[in-house]
Amino acid sequence: MTNRLNFMAGTGALALLGLGSSPALAQQGRCNWTSPVERMIVAELYTSEGCSSCPPADRWLSSQLTTPERANNILALSFHVDYWNYIGWEDPYSKKQFTERQYGHKRTGNVSQIYTPQYVFSNREVRRWGQAGLIPQRLAAMQQDKAPVGLQVSLERKASNQVEVEVKTEWLDERYSGGRVFVAFYEDNLSQQVKAGENRGELLKHDRVVRHLSEAKKVSPTAKVQVFKHTLPADWNQNNVGLGVIVENNESNTVLQALNAPRALGQCS
Repeated sequence: MTNRLNFMAGTGALALLGLGSSPALAQQGRCNWTSPVERMIVAELYTSEGCSSCPPADRWLSSQLTTPERANNILALSFHVDYWNYIGWEDPYSKKQFTERQYGHKRTGNVSQIYTPQYVFSNREVRRWGQAGLIPQRLAAMQQDKAPVGLQVSLERKASNQVEVEVKTEWLDERYSGGRVFVAFYEDNLSQQVKAGENRGELLKHDRVVRHLSEAKKVSPTAKVQVFKHTLPADWNQNNVGLGVIVENNESNTVLQALNAPRALGQCS
């Protein structure tokens, strides 16, 4: 494979050869990706298997945000929160960390209140997520928005259940002096027969379910590279696990750039 985007040596600029993030090189046990020139949309869904109004939002994510065309421009992440677990069904994908992330959006003013299902697009609340034309409008606006940061991401297997992710940042806009980067592993094609709670008896299907979200690490024009190591749990279907990378601004929570690599672990087996 050849890369669609290359960093131009010695210029700090990006040369556009195509759209969307894609593997730049695939070797046994190692893959590389580059970010698109446009600033990608990061679509976060806060959901729960214990919430009766959440399945439609889960289905909308699967049908509207994960198609091959849109996966090149949108990093969709489904965060299962834990505050619905008390009503009788403990969501196996829920984590307190994801609930805290949702509350973090409220503390910084990204959302007005906490509820499920809740969509947050690039750190801004989207209430009418099901309305016709929403995604085409967002994508059209994105094409006019060049990313101030470029990303080169590599994933290398150190063992069958251990991986190392290296993120290199290229700072393209002098208005930004630093940020924080974190990586997420998500899993597609998950299903669960719910036996209690508001969705009792329902077979729920999920895509882009966040299975691991790293702690944020600092990046800047003088500290461009960060490395993340992770041990893969045995219950993950690695063929269905993708990788997401997000860089946010230090001074605000603005998304500077993101990268989406669906089925990254399956590619780098």
